[in-house]
Amino acid sequence: MALSIGDRRLGAILLEQGYVNDTDLQRALVRHAEIGGRLADILIDTGLVGEKRIARAIEEALGIPLVNLLVVTPEEAALKSVQAQTALASQAFPFAIDGGTLRVALVDPLSSMALEALEDDSGLMIEPYQALRDQIMWAMATHYPELGITPALPDEIGEGGGSMLGQRLMGRGLINDAQLQVALDVQQQTGEALGGTLIAQQIITEDQLYESLAEQTGTVYLRNPRDFQPTEDVLGSMLRADALRLNAVPVDESDQGVTVVASDPRKREDIEALVGRTVTLILAKPKDVETLIERFYPQRGRLGEQMVQQGSLSRAQLREALHVQAREGKVKPLGEVIMELGFAGADEIDVALQKQNAGGGRLEDTLVQSGKLSPEMLARSLAAQLGYEFLDPVQNPPDSKVALMIPEGTARRYGVVPVRLQGESLVVAMKDPRNVFALDDLKLITGRDIIPAVMAEKDIIRLIERYFGNKDMANLNQELANLSSKRDSKKQEEMDLSVGLDDNAVVRVVDNLIREAALQEASDIHIEPTETGLRIRYRVDGVLREQNELPKGSSQSILARIKIMGNLDISERRVPQDGRVRFKKGSIDIDLRLSTLPTVYGEKAVMRLLQKAANIPEVENLGFSDYNFPRFLDLIEKPYGIFLVTGPTGSGKSFTSFSTLKRIARPEKNTTTIEDPVEYEIPGIVQSQVNPVAGMTFARALRAFLRQDPDIIFVGEIRDSETAKIAVEAALTGHMVLATLHTNDAPGAVTRLDEMGVEGFNIGASLIGVLGQRLVRKVCPDCKAPTNADPDVLRRLGISERDLRGGALVRGAGCPRCGGTGYKGRTGLHELMVLDDALRTAIGSGKPAVELREVAMNESGMRTMRQDGIDKALKGITTLEEVLAVTSN
Repeated sequence: MALSIGDRRLGAILLEQGYVNDTDLQRALVRHAEIGGRLADILIDTGLVGEKRIARAIEEALGIPLVNLLVVTPEEAALKSVQAQTALASQAFPFAIDGGTLRVALVDPLSSMALEALEDDSGLMIEPYQALRDQIMWAMATHYPELGITPALPDEIGEGGGSMLGQRLMGRGLINDAQLQVALDVQQQTGEALGGTLIAQQIITEDQLYESLAEQTGTVYLRNPRDFQPTEDVLGSMLRADALRLNAVPVDESDQGVTVVASDPRKREDIEALVGRTVTLILAKPKDVETLIERFYPQRGRLGEQMVQQGSLSRAQLREALHVQAREGKVKPLGEVIMELGFAGADEIDVALQKQNAGGGRLEDTLVQSGKLSPEMLARSLAAQLGYEFLDPVQNPPDSKVALMIPEGTARRYGVVPVRLQGESLVVAMKDPRNVFALDDLKLITGRDIIPAVMAEKDIIRLIERYFGNKDMANLNQELANLSSKRDSKKQEEMDLSVGLDDNAVVRVVDNLIREAALQEASDIHIEPTETGLRIRYRVDGVLREQNELPKGSSQSILARIKIMGNLDISERRVPQDGRVRFKKGSIDIDLRLSTLPTVYGEKAVMRLLQKAANIPEVENLGFSDYNFPRFLDLIEKPYGIFLVTGPTGSGKSFTSFSTLKRIARPEKNTTTIEDPVEYEIPGIVQSQVNPVAGMTFARALRAFLRQDPDIIFVGEIRDSETAKIAVEAALTGHMVLATLHTNDAPGAVTRLDEMGVEGFNIGASLIGVLGQRLVRKVCPDCKAPTNADPDVLRRLGISERDLRGGALVRGAGCPRCGGTGYKGRTGLHELMVLDDALRTAIGSGKPAVELREVAMNESGMRTMRQDGIDKALKGITTLEEVLAVTSN
C-alpha cells in the first residue's frame, strides 16, 4: 500500500532527528506495504519508537504542539462545531475556537484527509494540535456520550497501566521505589514505555517484564513459543496482514475458542472481534511472535488472502475452503518432498528451517541460497509436491512454433515458455505453477486452457533467449558475406574503416556470439582470424570448443564492433589493446574483459565472461572435502596473518579468493583490495586497481592501505619482492592479508616467498596457511554410468585396484546437456597446508619445498591435491583421468 504524504514526512522527520535508523525504517515500510494503516502505528506496535516520542519529534520539526487533554477544559462551541462521528472517524477532539479558527487535537496531525474532513464539517479553519490516542479516546467518550464509548481514564505510563506495572515489578522484588521513580522521570521525558525504559536501564530483562505483564493481565507467558504446529484451518482465523497488524498468531482451537500467541494483552478485544470467538491469550515477546508469523505465514500475498483483500472472498468462505482442504488432505510440505527425493537430509532441512524462521522467506529459497539444493532439484521437488510434470529441455525440447504463441514480454515477465499442444490445451513450462495471474494471462492471450509444468528457472531463461533473442545464424552469415563483398580492395578498406560497422548484421552477430556464450556458461570467447575465415571458439568447463566460422571478409567489421564496445581504438591494429565490455540484452547481463592481439591473419580478440558478484558462490560450494572445509574455515576466521591461494592461471584462485572475502568481509571490518584489474565489484568492500602508468602498483597500494586503518587486505597477486615484503609486514602488524601466488603446490609458496627475499623467520611468523588448488571437470549427472578403472591410469596415479574398494567410479557417456563431452561443470581439488609448529620450524631452518611437503603431509595433516582428487573420483564427482591431467606426483 502506498505511503501517504504525511507518513513520508513522518519517516523523514524521525530519520533526520535520529529516532530511527534507516534499517528500522525500511522494516517498518515493508510491513506498511503489507498491512497498510499509519506508519506511526507500525513504528509504535513494533517497539521502534514510542507514541510520545513521535509527537515530540513532530512538535520539534513542524511546531505542532502536544496538548494534555486530561487538563484541558473544552469549549462547548468547539464541541458542537464537529459532529461526534466525524471526530471519531478523524480520531480528533476539538477543544477551542479562536475567531474563525478551530483548535483540534489529533492522533495524526499530518493526515490531510482528517484535516479536510474537519474543515468540511465545521466550516472553520483548523489549527492542528497533537494528543496521545488514549487521551483523545477518553475525551471523546467523556464529551461525546452519543458515541457510546466507555470512558476509561488513561494511564500515561503504558503497558496497560504503567503505574500498576511498576507496583507489580516492585512486589516481585525486581525493582525498588527509587529505581521506579527514576524510570518514571525518564519515561515522562522520552515518551517511551515504562517497561522499555527499565530494560534500557538494564534494571530488568525482557523476560521479567513479560512475566510481570502476564501476572498483571491474567495470561500465560511463554519464553520460547516454538513448539506449536497449527493447522491451516487454525491459521485461517487470521490473514498474514492481520497477524502483522496485531502481532499475534492463532495456534490452536477447541470448543471453548481459539488460542492466540500475542505480544500485547491490550489487543485481546481486537483479536476476538476479528476471529469472532473467545480468545485464550498466551503472551510472548514481540520478536518471538514475529518469528512465528514468518514461520506460519511465510508467503506474502497468498491466493486466499488476496481474494479476501480484493473482496471476492469472505473470511467465512476462506475458512470453509480451508476446512475442505483439511478434509481432503493437503499437499505435502516441500521439505518433506525434498527429503523423500533424497535431495537433502533431515539435518539440512532443519538448519534451513531455522534460517527461514530467523530471516523470513521461503524454505526453498533458503536451501538454494545455502547451496544445499540446486535450482533443478528445487524444480523437481516443486513438481513432485504439486503433482505437475517436470520438464527437462534437453529430453523434452519445446516445439518452436508453439513456443512463439505468446509475446516475448509475457514470456519474460512471468518466466514461462509454451512447450507443446496437448489436444486443445497448451502445456507451459513455468518456474512456479502456483502463479495464478500468469495462468490467467496465458489463457487470455492464447485462448486455450493452460496445463502448467515445472522447469528450472535457468532453463526457462535459456529457452526465452533462444527463441526470442537469437537470429538465424546462416542468414546472418550470408548478410556478412554480402557486406564483405562490397570491399574490393585493401586500399578501400583502409580508406573507410567505418564501412558496415553500423550494419545491423554485424551488431546482431556480435550480440549473438556473446549471448550464446553466456547461455553455454562459457568462461571465454575466442575470435581468431585464420587463412580462410574467422573462427569462433568457446571455453566451456576449461576446454575450448569449436562454435562457428564466419566469412573471412567479416573479420574487420566484427573486430571493429567489438573494439567499439570495449572503447578501444579501432584504427590501431598493430599493438595489443585491453578493454572492458558491459553487455545487457534481455535477461543476459554480464561484464566482459576484452583483449586484442595482432596476428599474421589479422587481429584476434578474446573476451573473458566475468561472473556477477552475486553469482560468486559461498565457500560451502567451492568443492572442499569434509576434511579440508572445517580447517579452511578456521584459517580464514583468524584475525591476522597472511593466507595464500596458489595455482596456475585458470585454477579458480580468483573465485576462491572472492568467495572467501564474501565470508569474512563484514560491515564492522574495513576490507580493502588491490587488483589488476577489478573483476568483481563487491558491495561493502573498498576496491582499488593497479595503474602502472600512473605509478599505482601493488606495492604502492599496499603502503597506502596500511595508513587506511584496514582490517582485511586482499592482494590480487604477489608478483615481486617489494609487494611480498609489504604483505608480510602487514600480516605481522595485526592485519588479515589474503593474496594469490603462482606456484604449483602449497609448499611451493614458501619457496617462492623465500626467492622474493622474505626472510624465513618472517614467513614462519606471518603465514597462517596456503591453499593450493586445481579445477577438474565434473561428470555429467544426466549421462553418468558406472565404469572400470584403466590400469594405465591407476599405475600413473600410483594406486591399485585395492585402493578403489568402496568407491564408485563413473564416466559420462555424452548427451545433449553436456554437449557430448560427458562432463558438466567444474569443481576444485585442494591441498590445504595449515602452519603449525612443525612447519614453522622447518621453514625457519630453510628446508626446501620437497622436505616441507613431507613435513606438511606426515606431521601437519595436509592431504595433497591428488589425494583429494582420487577421493572425489571414488565418490563419482569426477574421473581418475581428470585427476591425472591436473595433478602431479
